[in-house]
Amino acid sequence: MKGVLFNIVQEVVEDLYGSDTWDDLLDDADVEGAYTALGDYASSELAAIVAAASVRTGLDPEAVLRLIGRLALPRLLRRLPSGVEHADEPLAFVRSVNDIIHPEVLKLYPAARPPVFDCESTPDGLVVHYRSSRNLPDLAHGLLEAVDDQFEQSVVVQRLADDCDANAVFLVRVDVS
Repeated sequence: MKGVLFNIVQEVVEDLYGSDTWDDLLDDADVEGAYTALGDYASSELAAIVAAASVRTGLDPEAVLRLIGRLALPRLLRRLPSGVEHADEPLAFVRSVNDIIHPEVLKLYPAARPPVFDCESTPDGLVVHYRSSRNLPDLAHGLLEAVDDQFEQSVVVQRLADDCDANAVFLVRVDVS
């Protein structure tokens, strides 16, 4: 797992709870915590940090990952080159992740293995099949929920399934009510 994700988790924790809390989580998780953006780290370290955050906040680990995902998206986008084209509406943005965002991520972090978001339009919205070797569907859920903040539109994300072919399947729609 690329260190940039750990850097973003650190930013989220410090913004919400302060730098002392980040240090406490590292101690609780029994991890070193010196993460460089280009470094590679075991996903078990993220799991340990999330478990420690769960104990400290009283949120279940899934909710911790969703919160991190929701607050991580703008931070991830800020790390991309300024010339990256962003879509002008939420569902177009989600459809563009594999074709626009992930290639830019791979330019910055060549060894990264970004997740895949396969999308299909339906009358109900956009069905998104999330696939990742790290199997972090709750993080993906939070990232998808964060799209409404990027566009200031109400985006509803519903988790439809977890299965072996796709780590999770989501329905994403813009709420026009």
